[in-house]
Amino acid sequence: MFKTPVFPNLPVLVVDDSPFARKIVRSMLEPVGIRQVVEAGDGSDALQRLAKFKPALIILDWNLPVLGAKGVLDVLRDPSASSETDVPVIVMSASPTRRLINEAGERNVRHVLKKPFAPKALWQRIATFFDEDPTNLSDFAPQALLGTVYKGDDAETRRWMRRADVLH
Repeated sequence: MFKTPVFPNLPVLVVDDSPFARKIVRSMLEPVGIRQVVEAGDGSDALQRLAKFKPALIILDWNLPVLGAKGVLDVLRDPSASSETDVPVIVMSASPTRRLINEAGERNVRHVLKKPFAPKALWQRIATFFDEDPTNLSDFAPQALLGTVYKGDDAETRRWMRRADVLH
């Protein structure tokens, strides 16, 4: 049984061109104690925010205007361009493909979530980086830890989307 984790004071950067998607992700982070959330609407904005804000985690949409996720990750993982080369990144995509998963993996991304996704799916992936209690992951399939896609088209996801006032 998965116990809801708590990640107090964990600074997170959420990058998505949709304000609604950022609102949903923020609403999923609050119940687990994550309240220090900085948002960016595109890849260029994300890099500007990273110059001033040092997140412990980045939640990044793959398809971004101005500068895409690949470009952000290339800069982020380049030691000559960034001091935060090891920050964990969770990628989100409405239509993940094997190619996307491979390209993300080449940039040291361990998890790709298919939008929409349930809060539990996000929390479980965050827990793989920060939760020291392995019992919290007991019902989390090992293949999911290796970056497989969670297809979040279930009742729990729809409930959270309504809660975030996205679906009417």
